[in-house]
Amino acid sequence: MRNSSMLKRSDALVEARRCLGCFESPCTQACPAHVDIPGFIKRLREDNIEGAGDIIYVSCPLSYVCGLACPTPDLCEGACTLNKLGQTPIRIGALQAYVANNYEFPENINDNGKRKAVAVIGAGPSGLGCAIQLRRMGFEVEVFEKSNSIGGLVDRVIPSHRLPSSVIIRDVNRLKEAGIKFHLRVEIDEENAKILLDDFDAIFIGTGLSSDKEYWVEGMENGVEGILSALDYLEHARKYEEGVADLPQLGNQVIVIGGGNVALDAAILAKRLGSEQVIVLYRRSKDEMPGWESEYLEAASLGVEFRWLSSVNAVTIEKKKLQSVTVQRMKFTESQKGGRRWVEPDLEVPIYQFPCDSLIYALGQELDSAIADYLGIKTLDKQKIQVDPSSFQTSVPKIFAAGEAVSGGSTIVNSMSQGMIAGRSIGRWLLEG
Repeated sequence: MRNSSMLKRSDALVEARRCLGCFESPCTQACPAHVDIPGFIKRLREDNIEGAGDIIYVSCPLSYVCGLACPTPDLCEGACTLNKLGQTPIRIGALQAYVANNYEFPENINDNGKRKAVAVIGAGPSGLGCAIQLRRMGFEVEVFEKSNSIGGLVDRVIPSHRLPSSVIIRDVNRLKEAGIKFHLRVEIDEENAKILLDDFDAIFIGTGLSSDKEYWVEGMENGVEGILSALDYLEHARKYEEGVADLPQLGNQVIVIGGGNVALDAAILAKRLGSEQVIVLYRRSKDEMPGWESEYLEAASLGVEFRWLSSVNAVTIEKKKLQSVTVQRMKFTESQKGGRRWVEPDLEVPIYQFPCDSLIYALGQELDSAIADYLGIKTLDKQKIQVDPSSFQTSVPKIFAAGEAVSGGSTIVNSMSQGMIAGRSIGRWLLEG
């Protein structure tokens, strides 16, 4: 389970004193943002919150969000030297969140003497990372976001019990205080794309993967009660947890399709919000499941069931209401696809029907390539934006891109860090031009 507990001062100081202060610290090397973890913990141990915050924030501007939402057991805490000594690792995420919650800082924005402005498309982690890096370099930055909130999927679908809105707001307010201008509910159509190209000296694309992959199996119809995407469910559930929506009605028997973190989040919330039986069907084995081990363990601890090498190949619907799913057993083949073993139906094992009230599908998201088309940049089969891997510059020199729109899927901290690297590249390009 991701560490979402808030430490008291006394507990934070005690925990900080457990750190060994390792040379060439493996925790820092495992952090995509390369936060100097022993450095900030040393200052925290000395009760120097400001000093600890200064260290964290320079590498991780979304420090509060990452402290609570990062998969720390799979990253920094998983690399902690104490694991090898048979001890529990330092609660790095909780310590970072403690510092972020108690740290007030003046962001130093230096005027670089050049009146250059950058448009950032998308207010998710990569866009925010890019924006703050450019502000630190003295550029004017305006962020354009199609939704009505800042944070991207972070603000929409991560369960509220793990990441309350107040945490996101605190990090976002720090960015606003740095002088970043935000424009919400702005759709980048062909006309707006032309305006951005004409009015700004550079453009950064941090839209992420914003479109659900289409899902269809035999028997599906439009407007059926009980079949929904995981993102839609998670967004509704988050609003319920925050008290601004009714409880999502899934019924007692829920099937979740997929093996990523979105699927696991959906299964966890379905169980937490009252569904009696929640079953995750994944067409490969647990070893191939892309979801984090920490999320899997949380789901399993709540009683979520997992059926490996299983896929839904049909649904039964009556009067626009889901009745059951037909489950097909899968098997591995000799071939590979995308670096993973491929699977196919195992025709020697009989299919079976499973009655259920809801089917939640989490098959991943894909790039909305329309923005790339409007801006005239190249993509890789319309699945990812093509960039120079060292600078994140696209085929159009004044346009850069990073985050999931480039990587195809990543963590919050990795997308943020990519955005910051791209921001530095944009800054150098503008200053040298």
